[in-house]
Amino acid sequence: MTRLIRITGFLLIAAGALVGLSWIIKPLRAIWPWLKELPLAIQIGLGSAAVGLVLVFASLLWERFEDREQDRRLKDEN
Repeated sequence: MTRLIRITGFLLIAAGALVGLSWIIKPLRAIWPWLKELPLAIQIGLGSAAVGLVLVFASLLWERFEDREQDRRLKDEN
């Protein structure tokens, strides 16, 4: 399940990065007004890219939180 969440999250991040690059790179700023005029479905899709970013970070943090005790035991063994 965690793997599926991460794959989905990374795909959504990639979509969001493309939109972000269109704003950061000056010649691509001409695309920005066009993006704002996109249909609602596309805007929702781009918003889901942000949700994907949060999802990936949350899953990574949760995994680290769960492995914290095991890492502590490994450190104490050495």
